[in-house]
Amino acid sequence: MSLLGSAVIPALLTACGSVPQPFRRVSYSANPLLANPSGAGIGVVPPVGIDRDTAVYIAARIAEDLRQREIPAEAVDRTGILSFTLEGNLWDSSEDGSATVLTFNWRLLNRLGQIVERLDQDVYVETSPWANGSIIEQDHVADDIAIRLAVLLAPPIDAKTIEAPVAPWLGLTATIQKPDSAPGDGAQSLGNAMATRLAREGFKPATGTPDVIFAATVSVIQYDAGQDDVAIVWQILNADGQNLGEVRLDNRIPRGELDGPWGMIAEAIVDGALPGLLEIIAKTTDPRR
Repeated sequence: MSLLGSAVIPALLTACGSVPQPFRRVSYSANPLLANPSGAGIGVVPPVGIDRDTAVYIAARIAEDLRQREIPAEAVDRTGILSFTLEGNLWDSSEDGSATVLTFNWRLLNRLGQIVERLDQDVYVETSPWANGSIIEQDHVADDIAIRLAVLLAPPIDAKTIEAPVAPWLGLTATIQKPDSAPGDGAQSLGNAMATRLAREGFKPATGTPDVIFAATVSVIQYDAGQDDVAIVWQILNADGQNLGEVRLDNRIPRGELDGPWGMIAEAIVDGALPGLLEIIAKTTDPRR
C-alpha cells in the first residue's frame, strides 16, 4: 500500500549531453564511451604483428597499468568478454641504427564489436634489447599506451574537486514518538522504519534532550462497508515541543488491511513522508549550531 496525496505544511514558514563516464568516479565527461553493461571493464587482447610471448606479456602489463589507474581491465584472449576490448596490431617497425620505431594501431571496441576509439602509438625502443625480448622495452610499450588510454578514459580534472553539500540535519539528535492510535502493529513498525531511515540520513538517537522530535498520528475512519479512509500526519517538533511543520499522507484502503503486521506498508509510509520532513528540518535548522 502507498499513501498518496501527501502535503507538506511548514507551520512556521508560511503566512497561512554529456554521456556518463564509465571508468571514472565523476558524474559526466565528454568521453564518447557509453555506460558499462554487466561485466564492466576493458579486456586487453594480445596485439598481433609481434611474437606471441611478447604480445601476451604486453597485454597483461597494459591491463595491470590500467588497474593501477583505477580503470578495471583484464588480459583476455578474445573480444567480447568484458564491456570493452582493446586490440591492436603492429603495422610498422622502422629501424634507425640502434633505435626502432614501433607503430601500433589500437582500437577500443564495445561488446558489439563497434569501434568507439582509435589510438595510434609510435614508441621508440632500443633495437637489440627489443629483438631479444627485453622486459624493459616491453614495459615501455605497455606503459606508454596505458597512460594514453587512461588519459582518454579518465582525463585529469583541472578544477578543484567539488564536495557534496553537507545535509543540515547531519548529526542532529532525534526522538520518535510512536503513534498510539495506529491499529495492528503500526506504532512499532512505523517507529522502527523511521528510525532506520533517520540513521541512514545521519541523525543520531537522542540520549538527552533531542534536537528534533518526529511525532505521528494515525486515524482510520470508515468510508463504506468495505473501505476505510486512513490519514497519517507526521510532525516535526523542536526540543520545546513547538510544531515546526508537518507532512500528511491520505489513502483509502480495504477494511482491516492495517489490523495485522504492517511490514512494508510502514516502510512505504516513511518513504513517502521523509522528504517533506527533511525539507522542514532544513528550513528550520540553525546553520550556526
